[in-house]
Amino acid sequence: MKKWDRIIALCLVLGLILAGCGENTGTGTDAVYVDSVGKLAGINGFAGVQNRFAGMVEPQATMKVNPEQGRTVKTTLVEEGQSVQEGDPLFVYDTEDIQLTLEQAQLEIERLDNSINTYYSEIAALEEEKKSASEDNQLQYTIEIQNRLASIKQAEYDKKVKQSEIDKQKSQMENDTVYSTMTGVVQSIDETVLDGNTTDMYGQEKTYITLMASGEYRVKAKINEQNVHQITSGSAVLVRSRVFEDQTWTGVISEIDTSQTEQNNNNIYYGTNNTDASQTSSSYAFYIVLDSYEGLILGQHVYVELVSESAVEENGNQVLAIPSAYLVQEGENWFVWAEKDGKLEKREVTLGTYYEVEDTYEILSGLTPEDYIASPREGLSEGQTTTRNFVQESPEDQGGMMP
Repeated sequence: MKKWDRIIALCLVLGLILAGCGENTGTGTDAVYVDSVGKLAGINGFAGVQNRFAGMVEPQATMKVNPEQGRTVKTTLVEEGQSVQEGDPLFVYDTEDIQLTLEQAQLEIERLDNSINTYYSEIAALEEEKKSASEDNQLQYTIEIQNRLASIKQAEYDKKVKQSEIDKQKSQMENDTVYSTMTGVVQSIDETVLDGNTTDMYGQEKTYITLMASGEYRVKAKINEQNVHQITSGSAVLVRSRVFEDQTWTGVISEIDTSQTEQNNNNIYYGTNNTDASQTSSSYAFYIVLDSYEGLILGQHVYVELVSESAVEENGNQVLAIPSAYLVQEGENWFVWAEKDGKLEKREVTLGTYYEVEDTYEILSGLTPEDYIASPREGLSEGQTTTRNFVQESPEDQGGMMP
């Protein structure tokens, strides 16, 4: 009996030891996720909460070229990525069918001419017979002559219509080659348009050849429909290289196109709440006019970052401001749940300016961009183990290239 008592006691002690070890691992479901203050504030290389979007450098002007309706392209003379000058040929129409149609139309003109001559001959004969006809038959001859005159007018009208078709076909024969009206680069060629597939799966018109003009550039970016309210025309933005984080350009939003949705959603979202939504909702294009485009390359992929009111520099120092949702007020004092040595602590902070549009508060003391804080909720207590959200520590969150 004593032997079994010792075994049971030993098991209880071992269980307590294992339980104690488990409480300190910090890998359980009770670990509190914390966010980077620098990320929330959009400083120190971070783009801010839902404040960075994928973009691509494109020309200020593009030209879309589609074949004329009813015409067949015989040969495409350019390739994607090829540079073209104004006046360079793009493609050639097939004129074999036009030649056959033209010959048939010319035969129809000859037939109409013959009909008109025949009607005039019949009118002359009827008028001659009418002279010797009785009074009772005079009216019948008059009707026959008027019918012939009406047939002549119809034939002459048909001849004009046919001649117009012939003139158009001759013009098509002479203008069988389509030329570029701008200097630039062939951005894309969609051969499926030649097979009659003129619209995509979204019902939007497809383009056979798209040209990008050389010269001044702009940036096209995309924003999710859930976040489109964040941007307005005229707002300042920062364009950042995807390869070199310190290489940036400035500009303003010139246009927000909500008239049609974009097929691909390339927005970059931080935080776990919007990831799924961004994959299922629509996105819209918006455009940035740059103050300078030196060093940019056509087709280059970039990041577009909104220049927030709270991220401006004051007296040479960048403002540190975080969303009000991360702040807790007790009486006249304000606190945040901050991470310290892997544990949660309740830390007092001093607030400065409130930015109403962004609902953020300037932090005068108590936090630095290198700190991590948790979103307040019931059940938080000092000493709880913290963990850093994987999404917010991804390469793109650290300013790296997207995979």
